[in-house]
Amino acid sequence: MQPRISILICTCGGQILEKIDLNVLHEKIKDLDHVTGIKTVDNLCKLETSDIRSYISDCDRVLFAGCSERSSLSFNEDRIHSLLEELGIDISMYEVANLREQCAWAHSDKNGATGKAIDMVRMAHAKLKLNTPAVKPPEIVKKALVIGGGPAGIQTAMEAGNSGIDVTLVEKNHYLGGHACQIPFLFQCEGWPSMCTSECIVPVQARNVIFNPNVTVLTNSLVQDIKKENGNFKVTIQKRAEFVNPERCVSCNKCSDICPEEVEREFDCNISKRKAIDKDFYLAIPDTYNIIEEACTKCGECLNVCPTDAIDLDAKVEIIEDTFGAIALATGFDSFDLSRLQELNYGENVISSLEMERLIARGFRDAPEHVVFQLCTGSRIEEGEEGVSYCSKTCCGVAVKQIERLTSMSPETEVSVVYNNDIRTYERALEQFYNDSKDLVDFINGRIMNVERNNGKLNITVESPDGDEEDIEADILVLSEAQIPAASDMIEKLGLRTDIYNYPLEGQPRILKPTESYIDRIYVAGAAGGPKIVQESIEQGITAAMRIVQALKGKKPQKFVSTVDSELCSACKICEKVCPHGAIQVDEEAVVDSAFCQGCGLCVSACPTHALQLTNFQDRQVLEQVEVAFGNLSEDEPRILALLCYWCSYAAGDLAGYNRLQLPENLRTIRIRCSSSINSGLIMEIFRRGVDGILIAGCPPKNCHHVSGNYMTAKRVRLMNMLMSQIGLSPSRLKWEYIGVPMWKTLGKSIKDMDKALRKLGRIKVRG
Repeated sequence: MQPRISILICTCGGQILEKIDLNVLHEKIKDLDHVTGIKTVDNLCKLETSDIRSYISDCDRVLFAGCSERSSLSFNEDRIHSLLEELGIDISMYEVANLREQCAWAHSDKNGATGKAIDMVRMAHAKLKLNTPAVKPPEIVKKALVIGGGPAGIQTAMEAGNSGIDVTLVEKNHYLGGHACQIPFLFQCEGWPSMCTSECIVPVQARNVIFNPNVTVLTNSLVQDIKKENGNFKVTIQKRAEFVNPERCVSCNKCSDICPEEVEREFDCNISKRKAIDKDFYLAIPDTYNIIEEACTKCGECLNVCPTDAIDLDAKVEIIEDTFGAIALATGFDSFDLSRLQELNYGENVISSLEMERLIARGFRDAPEHVVFQLCTGSRIEEGEEGVSYCSKTCCGVAVKQIERLTSMSPETEVSVVYNNDIRTYERALEQFYNDSKDLVDFINGRIMNVERNNGKLNITVESPDGDEEDIEADILVLSEAQIPAASDMIEKLGLRTDIYNYPLEGQPRILKPTESYIDRIYVAGAAGGPKIVQESIEQGITAAMRIVQALKGKKPQKFVSTVDSELCSACKICEKVCPHGAIQVDEEAVVDSAFCQGCGLCVSACPTHALQLTNFQDRQVLEQVEVAFGNLSEDEPRILALLCYWCSYAAGDLAGYNRLQLPENLRTIRIRCSSSINSGLIMEIFRRGVDGILIAGCPPKNCHHVSGNYMTAKRVRLMNMLMSQIGLSPSRLKWEYIGVPMWKTLGKSIKDMDKALRKLGRIKVRG
């Protein structure tokens, strides 16, 4: 069927009418192909759907000529999508000619603005003719997987379960709660300098999820494999041998009493012992005993005393396969390996912060005379040192909290704190702990350079910032160790993009997308995404759960999705590597999973065989716009085409208009996807079709919505500039700019500079 296009022109309360002669515009576009009607209206954004319906009868596509679909505060693309759904029109079947921000507001000459407006409508029309229906994504399974059973994971599973989502919670330990169980006293909140005991908080949280009918809890389990399949995640889970049946165990302790084998208690940082069959700690949930397989001799003594026949020494590993529509990564944190800092002599009486928590929980047999804390151990390092360069955020607060507990338990103990130039007890409550400790503690600005043991004492050498050394004798040295990412293997299995420290990146803009990764429906909660206190982890768990609930309602049809021409695909896997959203898998040929594709176009521009194209943003559509872009411009005027990215630089162009920055009338803009959706061949073809200067602008550094598309484009343009020099085409005709939303002045200057340069160079002489 031939397309049927209706054009709606909005006067925007007269703002467009002041600068653009709409009668001339109407006359010049009335004979465009497949147009069934043209209607000029006032304040389109204020009209009811029923009124708009009466203006666009007998059509299946709509061209809106008015304000920017990117920056309008009342008629942006989300509003347009909702309107089209109400009208029963496919959401792909519209385009916008941005006559307000990038025409009427950007030019003072009415004749020039009118001519440009005619071209802009023709450009939108040329693209709209070739649009295809939105791609309907596959059905999303309404089940969620939560990996990690610490505070963030528990809260995510519980909140999603309470919302009616079927959730599977996988935890590698035999118990829920993670490191929070090992910390006897937890900060209450940022505004209240007090503490709750983990023996109260964790069981309450864990019970709530254990007894949630929509949550299946798999402890002592590992996620072995994750594959994307038809829009969902196919997951293989290994549930390690369950020698004690939780449905039968009543935690009577008879098995542990009789067990002859002892091992170090990992939960207690190996400072105490447990039996080979026991609980990790007495309040562990699930309330079930477990067997340390490596320590068990299978003597059978426990079988003889178990009153409920709960023990099976021949239990086997179970493999569970299931499919989920969403995943939350809540694997918590690991501690930096302190043994790497040889000068600190980590070992006897030189302990980690977590080990200090367990000492506080158990109490000291003999009160130590002097305890020294070193902050920033393995964090905030300088070049060449062992550790991480970032601040682990919670360490200083944890140290002053431990000092408060230590001085309460043992008032006679002397306490010193060695800190690295400053103390970072962020937030009100933690700062209060610090202030309360100042009268009790000797704070020393410096670094520990050496630790030696001598007759049960520690000789600690501290160097000040000036290079002076001081020797301190102590009983215990507590090293406030850096936090580092846990479960790097799981991050790799999920295919998550990470920062330089291997923490998963949140989607851009991160301010608006807390817990969201760059892969659709994978969320990162709690310390898995960076150091956090327990309350922050729980807050993120709630956020992730609500994101999951919304995501599992299913995806709407998508206007922009990459597609593969199998006859052209060479299975080179370049597209798989550059895709920032994990949407492409290559076996014999590339396959794009539309449920994960975010239509950035990075794969399209990277494909060496042009096997990939983006629906509703094909090279052909760009070139069709170029063909009609300058029809109302004098032949002597240089043609400038600005290719502005969907997110940042196009909005900067809108802000230039909003601020009434006057731009050359020989400028035309196309809102592209990511800046890296434009390939080198397309650039050269645009030049061949008479464009004299091309400006490509994308997101600022570290702000690309598709991770690294802006960097890829910057490199591509540099290579193109070299090529252009070799073929006699001035490199100044192709320009790249990092342009953020507020950088409208920079964008305007770049356009004006290009216009000035092109007037000196003259028009390109195109050969047939």
